[in-house]
Amino acid sequence: MILSKTEKTIGIVLASLLLLLTLSGTWYFLSELNVTLLQWAMFNACSPSGLMYLLCFLLFLRQKKVIWLPVALLPMYYFGTMGMFTFTWSGANIFAQLSHITMTLNILWALYVLFKTEDYKSFAKGLLWSILFFAPYIVYVMYYCRTHAEELNRLLQMN
Repeated sequence: MILSKTEKTIGIVLASLLLLLTLSGTWYFLSELNVTLLQWAMFNACSPSGLMYLLCFLLFLRQKKVIWLPVALLPMYYFGTMGMFTFTWSGANIFAQLSHITMTLNILWALYVLFKTEDYKSFAKGLLWSILFFAPYIVYVMYYCRTHAEELNRLLQMN
């Protein structure tokens, strides 16, 4: 799988932006809001999803195997792209929306690479692994946030 210099550069720039936004969001939750790791993984599910994508992206660059790209697409889509329609577009949520936009751009880049290579078998395998690994995580995040809604509202001052 050979990417042009421009295609590879775009992927690296998008991944770098995602890393910076993920680290910033993680710092905010862990330092400013002083939450536990479990609360961070549940209330800020975009960050673990972004970190998983970055790991898969690095594995893709190192091994040049397309199967790594779709592995993290499900949580990135669910928490990133769908997050653009969940959060408001004002105040402090603008920063969260920047993360969601960056996650979506990384998804689009990964899909571009997947369709360029026409390796649909790897794409299907990667998506299957994504579903097997991350569907339970998504379900648990939704359950946890619902059962801890008051705490989430207090932390984010969403009254």
